[in-house]
Amino acid sequence: MLQLPPLYPITDARSPRPLAEQISRLGEAGFPLVQFRGKPLGAIEQWTQLRQALEASARNGGWPLICVNDHADFAVRAAQEGLSPWGLHLGQEDLPPTEARRLPGLGELHLGASTHGDAQWGSVDPACDHAGLGPFRATSTKGDCAEPLGLEGLRRGCAVLRSQGLAPVAIGGLTLADADACFQAGAESLAMVGEIARAQSPADLLWTAQLARWRVRPPLRAGLGVVLIGGSGCGKSALARALSSRLGLSVGDLDEEVARSTHKSITQLFAEEGEATFRRLEETALPALLATAKVVALGGGAWQSPEIRRRVREAGFQVLWIAENPAVAWERIALDSGRPLAAERTLFMARWRARMMHWAVAPMLLPLGRSPEELADRLVPF
Repeated sequence: MLQLPPLYPITDARSPRPLAEQISRLGEAGFPLVQFRGKPLGAIEQWTQLRQALEASARNGGWPLICVNDHADFAVRAAQEGLSPWGLHLGQEDLPPTEARRLPGLGELHLGASTHGDAQWGSVDPACDHAGLGPFRATSTKGDCAEPLGLEGLRRGCAVLRSQGLAPVAIGGLTLADADACFQAGAESLAMVGEIARAQSPADLLWTAQLARWRVRPPLRAGLGVVLIGGSGCGKSALARALSSRLGLSVGDLDEEVARSTHKSITQLFAEEGEATFRRLEETALPALLATAKVVALGGGAWQSPEIRRRVREAGFQVLWIAENPAVAWERIALDSGRPLAAERTLFMARWRARMMHWAVAPMLLPLGRSPEELADRLVPF
């Protein structure tokens, strides 16, 4: 099933704040995914704001990811300019997702659909990997909304969508007080407009929602090994150490294993052998770390390797993506001589953006400024 953050913010064109600025501020707060909704602005203004948001996201390592609401034409144009969005959300009156999938540049996008009742839940277009269910209750942000589902309707809809392998997104008049009940009903994410806009601290709202989802669907199980993935500087090694004591497992670090087996530092290997050789050495060194259950931190580029993903899967290790804002990670490790791929910000962000698609297939952990110790305490309540 598609991995989604616990909260899914949607822009509001009624706000005095420009849409591109709304997306930028949400990304800075720690939200990894934002839906761009531009109604009722005109097409030119919507496209101008979307392009600005996509350009800013690209400069920041693809963070936050952006899903375009309704406008397949915007998504096509963005792809033509090298600014492909993460996804496209289509309503019942929009272009069918299967047709959208055939448009130039949209073949790899995540497609979502709006659904409002039993008939639509059971007939979601097969091109979709997620679907919205709503409205949960009446909302002022959409004047044409259908009859509210309530909690029982949400529960039925989530069950039908999950049976098809679709990630259910609850939407419509939701507040943080609804989080526990909606996650228990089967929602994977809660789409919000007003609640996030009104929040004094959107980051704290997101943190609280993450904890609510963890209470319903704990991210880790006792007795299994854990692999941590994510970009350089996101905190994998520190979290691995914090988790190891709580899980009673030893720590493994793939970079350290490569260095130990070759008797060379990572910097030396990159300088003398090149990145391609280093990636092969990662694949060779990994099996020793997976031989017994432990907490393993992978290097930033390791998860791009199909061989490494296969070995982790076959070893039965749990995987967590530390979904950190790359701007935060860059501030931690900029110009670190021990990190050969952190010498220049533009290249660092380009690599991060290219790797996001691989990291994002795993369940995410949003650090949101918390220490490794606090994160470990929350991840291991047992």
